[in-house]
Amino acid sequence: MYVDIIEMPELKAAVLEIPRDGGEVRKAWKKVSDLLGGHSAVQDPDNGYVFIPEWQWATEVTTLWVGMLVSGFEGLPDGLAQVTIPAKRFARLRVKGDRKQMEQCYGYLFEWFDKSPHRRDVREGSLGFEKNALHPVNPFDIPADEINEFDFYIHAPLIEPAESSDPYSGIISVEVKEAGPRRIVGVEAFIDRNLVQAHQAVPELWQRIMPRLKEVGSVKAPFATFGLYGYEPPFGPGQNFRYLAGVESAPHSSEPLPDGMADRVIPGGEFVTVTYKGTASGLEQTWNYFHQVWFPLQTDYDAIDEFEFERHDGRFQGTDNEQSVMEMHFPVKRRVQERRLTDKIVVDEKGRHLLQDLRNENIRMASFQGSSFHGIDMRDTALRYVNFVHSEWEHIYFAGVHIRSIQMGGTVFEDIRRPEAPMSRLDAEPGTDGWVNVEPVVFRNSDLSTGRFENCDLSGVQLNGCRLDGMTIDGIPVTELLDDYLKRKEA
Repeated sequence: MYVDIIEMPELKAAVLEIPRDGGEVRKAWKKVSDLLGGHSAVQDPDNGYVFIPEWQWATEVTTLWVGMLVSGFEGLPDGLAQVTIPAKRFARLRVKGDRKQMEQCYGYLFEWFDKSPHRRDVREGSLGFEKNALHPVNPFDIPADEINEFDFYIHAPLIEPAESSDPYSGIISVEVKEAGPRRIVGVEAFIDRNLVQAHQAVPELWQRIMPRLKEVGSVKAPFATFGLYGYEPPFGPGQNFRYLAGVESAPHSSEPLPDGMADRVIPGGEFVTVTYKGTASGLEQTWNYFHQVWFPLQTDYDAIDEFEFERHDGRFQGTDNEQSVMEMHFPVKRRVQERRLTDKIVVDEKGRHLLQDLRNENIRMASFQGSSFHGIDMRDTALRYVNFVHSEWEHIYFAGVHIRSIQMGGTVFEDIRRPEAPMSRLDAEPGTDGWVNVEPVVFRNSDLSTGRFENCDLSGVQLNGCRLDGMTIDGIPVTELLDDYLKRKEA
C-alpha cells in the first residue's frame, strides 16, 4: 500500500444525506442517479461519490452524503442537497480487494497519518470522500450484505502547510506515475563533492546549456528541461554523481549531437513524482520527503538507486521565484510479495525496521535457489557448505567477516570501499552508524592466481610470503621488479 498526495480543485456535488448504513447508501445512490441521470450539470458520470464528515472520526462516523459531482447548482432537481469542498490537498489511497483488504486499507491510512508529517483535516465542516468507479461493475447495484470485492479511492483532506508546522511545506503533490523511456540531450559533468560544491556546479551547467538549447534537434513537445542524476554504488547521502542538464529529444533522431553535448536514455518504468512549489533552494524537500516519508511508509515498491531526474515545464518561473513549480522523479519497481517465515519480529537497531525474527535458528539442508534476500541482518551468522554460484551481492556490510575455504572462480569484486574514518570505533552496536571498522583486510593461505586488480587503491597493501610468478603491475613482471630492487640494494 502507498499514499499519494494530490491537489484537487474546488468540488461541487449534488447529494443526499443519509445515516451511515450500506443499504441506505444504495437507496440514496438509486435516487440520485434517477434524478441526475443525463443531466448536463453532471461532471463525472463514471464515478459515484460518498462524502464523509471528517470531524466524526473522533467518535464515530454516523452520517454520509451520497451523490455526483456537478458544475453548478442552478437548475438541479428538487430534493438534492449541495456540498462544496474548497480546493485543497488530499491523501489518496486505493482500496482494491475483499472486505478484509478494505478494512486493512483504512487501518493503514490511520497509521500513515500517525507516522507522516501530514495532518488530517478533521475540523468541523471538513469532508473527505470515496470515489467509486461505476464501470465495469457498479458497486451500488450489489446489496451491501453481498458485496465482497471493492475498487475505490479514499480521499482524506489535509491541513495546508500554512496552517501547520509542515517541514515539507513546498510539496504540493506526490503520485506514482508510469512513463516510457526518454532520451535527454545536453551538457554533462561529474560532480565530485570533494572538489566542487554541488549547489554551484549544477547551476553552472544550466548556464552553459540554456543558450545552446536551440542547437538540439527533434526536441519533444511539450517543452521541458531535465536534470538527470546518475549514481554509482555504494549509494547514500552526499555521494558523488553524474549530472546531465538538457532537454528531451526524439529517441531515434538521426541528427548529430551538438559539439560538447552528450545524450542518455532514462529507462521507462514507474516513478514517484514529487511536485514542489517554491525557490530552487528548497528543492531538497523532495529528496527528504521521498526517502524519509514516502518510501518508509509504503509496502508496494522498492527504490531504484542508480538515477533520478528533475523536470521543469512551463510552470517553472525561475530559481528564485516562490511560485515556480518543479518535479522530482524517483524510479521505483514493484516489490515482490514477501513470504513470512515466522510471526516473530525484532526491531533493527540501525534503521528501526521491523524484521522477521529468525535469530539463533538452525536452518539445514535448504534450497533458496532464485530467492531474493532484502534487508537481512546476518551478524554473527555461520554459513557452511553454501552454494552461491551466479548469486549477486549488493550493498553488503562485510566488516569483521571471516571467510575461509571458499571457491571463487569467476567472482568479480567491484566498487569495494573502506570506511572513511581515521580509526575504528568498535564500542557501539556492531553494524550501526556509530560502529566503524577500518582494520586491515587480510587474505591468508589463498589462491589468487590469474586474478586481476583494475583501477584499485592498493596503497599500504602488504604481500608477505606470497608466490608471485607471472604477477605483473601495469604489464611489468613483479619478479623482475623485485630482482632489480635486490640488485640495487646489494650494490
